[in-house]
Amino acid sequence: MDARDAAYTDNILACYMQSLNTEVSHGKTWYADAKQAAQDMADKYELPLNAVVGVIAALSPTNKWERNLIDAIDMIQSFTGGGYVEDCAPCTYKKMRDKAWSVLELGPCDNDAIATILKGPKITDFFWCIMGANVCVVDGHAWCIANADRRTMQEVPNIGKKLRLEIQQAYADAGQHVGLTAYQMQAATWVTWRRLHGVK
Repeated sequence: MDARDAAYTDNILACYMQSLNTEVSHGKTWYADAKQAAQDMADKYELPLNAVVGVIAALSPTNKWERNLIDAIDMIQSFTGGGYVEDCAPCTYKKMRDKAWSVLELGPCDNDAIATILKGPKITDFFWCIMGANVCVVDGHAWCIANADRRTMQEVPNIGKKLRLEIQQAYADAGQHVGLTAYQMQAATWVTWRRLHGVK
């Protein structure tokens, strides 16, 4: 681990140490709760869990969580009811809508096939986190926490593959210090960072 990686880990842990008990609890359960919500949809509409998680991940960009779930249900209802992708109007980009529909068209398949359709690192990592893989979503907020640097999302530099992997490793290392997965650490520090810095 080089000095920069150690600094990322230290900054993440410093944020975590300011977490309230409710924020730690949130971090521990958020992705499990998300997976359960997806499982409930999968059971109701007789779809594979990974397909439902893929739809949720695809529809997540620029979408608040509660609306993300509503959009996923709307799309799944349209798909299972014989509708068309054009019938769906999620609160995200048309490209993401089309990716979500493509996931449903795959039918039963392995997780890698869904990840191939999702492509983008942020939504692919979101998919893997909900499925339980020990990774985390590296977005602008995760970058700010790892760098202990409050910026607007427009001010955060481009997060390329190398940087994303370094920050993911730092979250995994920080989580290991306190018995959390990378995604639990990311979820806990995200709500803590929001409170500390008044992020909406």
